[in-house]
Amino acid sequence: MNTEDRLKTLTEAARAESAATQAEWSSFVRRAHRTLYLRRAVAAAGTFVLIGIGALGTSALMSGQPLNDRRPQPAATPEPTPTRAPDISTDVPVPASEAELWFVKGEQLSWGTTTVGGRAPVNLASDDPIVQKAVFWLQSLFEGPTGADQEVGAVSAIPSGTKLLGVKREGSVLNVDVSSEFEFGGGSLSMQLRVAQVIYTATQIEGIEAVRILVEGERVEAIGGEGVIVAEPLTRRDFQNVAPLIVVESPRTGQDLASSVTVTGFANVFEANVNIRILDAEGNILKETFTTASCGTGCWGDFSETLAFEVTERRQGRVEVLTYSPKDGSEQDLVSIPVVLSP
Repeated sequence: MNTEDRLKTLTEAARAESAATQAEWSSFVRRAHRTLYLRRAVAAAGTFVLIGIGALGTSALMSGQPLNDRRPQPAATPEPTPTRAPDISTDVPVPASEAELWFVKGEQLSWGTTTVGGRAPVNLASDDPIVQKAVFWLQSLFEGPTGADQEVGAVSAIPSGTKLLGVKREGSVLNVDVSSEFEFGGGSLSMQLRVAQVIYTATQIEGIEAVRILVEGERVEAIGGEGVIVAEPLTRRDFQNVAPLIVVESPRTGQDLASSVTVTGFANVFEANVNIRILDAEGNILKETFTTASCGTGCWGDFSETLAFEVTERRQGRVEVLTYSPKDGSEQDLVSIPVVLSP
């Protein structure tokens, strides 16, 4: 029986009792109502306590902290403020230097226009200045002839899309890694010419005597289906059949010469006559002479000649090797090597 029913029962009993006075009845009713309100208040307070405990337990579960763990918790770490990544250069500067890019005219190699310093891709960059120059020159070679080279009909046997993947030096041998496009298309002559373009361009650098060609980072026995053998490092003399009629092996591009220079190379010229001269930056001839190759007029021969010169200060100059036409005396097969002349 609940409190209200009990109250009704007691009320009916009280009314039946004749001895109960009105004052007693009023006192009883007040006590009964107080008891009812008190029980309701206790029940409501218990409900709120249970809700609070449940909320506390849920919070503890969400945070991973036990209910009875009263240790102070660290403040939440604020989200880091996004920062803009620094700009990363995609290339590096290459100090100014001079070299000739070897292209193709007819069925022979041909010197292209002079190239000076510029920029090289950062992924191919090197602390070795020789490698750095080679990267720049070979990158330019792979881009093909432009400007004056195109005007005189120069082309490249190196397939379009060929990429330079890496350049490393092992003593006097330069390892040149090219992409697989280097092997695409062309016959035997085209294969020889494209390999020779790389060899002749790279061996301009002082200290580089030979070049090994790799494809996609791997050493290969031969290039293309025509089988141009590249298993061993190659030199300029390995490609005499596609070479120009005069090839200078020394001095090298940019070499510093003091008082004299020994000019060497190989040639296939009329009566083996080879003319040599030294010029200053203004084109004035400082010294001129001639020599003969060990063979000529239809065969390749070696030549070597030493020239002395005088300058009062260190300056730019050129060593030129050429022949003169037996018909009209005009200059032919000119090779011009930029050098530095010192007293």
